[in-house]
Amino acid sequence: MRLLASTDVALRVLMRLAAEPGRLRTAEELSQEVGAPRNHLHKIIQDLAAAGLARTLRGAHGGVMLACPAAEIRIGAVVRWMEEGQALVECFRPDGGACCLAPDCRLRAVLARARAAFLTELDGTTVADCLPARPTPPWPQEAVGGAGT
Repeated sequence: MRLLASTDVALRVLMRLAAEPGRLRTAEELSQEVGAPRNHLHKIIQDLAAAGLARTLRGAHGGVMLACPAAEIRIGAVVRWMEEGQALVECFRPDGGACCLAPDCRLRAVLARARAAFLTELDGTTVADCLPARPTPPWPQEAVGGAGT
């Protein structure tokens, strides 16, 4: 399976927001941190807000933050939301696509089961589960209680 670039960015945004849950982050900050163009990020933030996962505040002191605890955000739900309407293969399109093997092809059922298993696996993981065990300090380790102290 290959996720859309926007889904990948959405997951990274959620993880950055979850790292400091009470802090408002600007789109500019998030753009730099997750490596996504600011205009593209605005659309993703809107999608996350529409899903009830992010809360946005406008104005000079505005920004974006999580709308619910990271432990309540299932990765599978985020992927489903962001990938809605995306056909895994041609025959998964709403119009059935232009598969030259239909109606005798049995691959479609196999792919549908594989996709369901993929999403089921992601449903067992939350954004909180994906965070580092402990934050990495912004200073070199040897500067804190280093040799000779």
